[in-house]
Amino acid sequence: MEKRLLIVDGLNLIRRLYAALESEQDVVRRIERTQSISIDALVKLIQQFSPSHMVVVFDSSGKTWRHTLYPEYKLGRVPMDDALLDSLNGFAKVFRYNGIHCLRLVGWEADDVIATLAFKSAKQGVKSYIVSTDKGFTQLLDNESILQYDYFAKLGYDKVWVPGKYGVEACMLTNYWALVGDTTNRVPGVKGIGPKTALSVMEKHGTIEEIYNHLEDYSARIQSLLSGGYEQCLLSRQLVTLRVDVNVGVRLSQLTYFP
Repeated sequence: MEKRLLIVDGLNLIRRLYAALESEQDVVRRIERTQSISIDALVKLIQQFSPSHMVVVFDSSGKTWRHTLYPEYKLGRVPMDDALLDSLNGFAKVFRYNGIHCLRLVGWEADDVIATLAFKSAKQGVKSYIVSTDKGFTQLLDNESILQYDYFAKLGYDKVWVPGKYGVEACMLTNYWALVGDTTNRVPGVKGIGPKTALSVMEKHGTIEEIYNHLEDYSARIQSLLSGGYEQCLLSRQLVTLRVDVNVGVRLSQLTYFP
C-alpha cells in the first residue's frame, strides 16, 4: 500500500466552519456544532484520500520568530473569537478521541510545522496532501510528492497548476511575493509593483539578488521603483518562506492512522 500523509491545517478548517455558523446565537451550541461538522469534514477527507498517516496541526498561541523579525507581521488581522480560541483544546480532544493525531508546537506557526512534515515525508518517498486554503503552501508544490487540497472549493493544486495561477513556477513564488507583498499577513512588497510588473521584472531575472545585481537591465521607471528596496525584499522573502527544518519531535510512524 502506498504511504500517504494527510496534513490538515487545523485552524484554517475550523475557523471557516465556525464562520459558516454565525447565525447560531448560542455560543456553546455553536462550538459543539463546529466540532461535529469538523469531524464530518475529517471523515470525508479520510474517505477521499485513504491516508496511511494523518495529523491535524494547530497554531501555537503567542508570537513566533516572524513577529520577532518583523513586529508588524499579521498586524491588523481580525482576531479569533474568544469563545473559539478557548475551545481549541476541546477540538483537539475530540479529534484524538476519533483516532486523529493532533500536533501543536510552542513558538511555531502551523504553516512551518506542516511544511516541515511534508518536506521530510517527501524525502522518505511519502506523498503528502496538505488540506488548507492558505496560498503560502503553494511554494512547496515544486516537490511532486507534495500536493494541496482546498476542502471548501473541492480543488486540488499541484506543480503544474502554479504557473497558470501566478505566472511563475512554485520554486520562484517567494521571490514573487517579496516584490508584490502578502497583504494577508501584512508583509510589504515594493511600493508600485503589482503582479503584472513583478512578472515582467522576473522575466529578465528571477531572484531578488539577480534583480538587484542587474538593475541596469530595467527601465528608468522600474529602477526608480526598486531603488532602495533590496533589504526590504530580502526581509519579505524570509517572512513568506515556510521553514522546513522545524524540530517537530515526531516520527512519521507515530502519525499512523488506524481506520
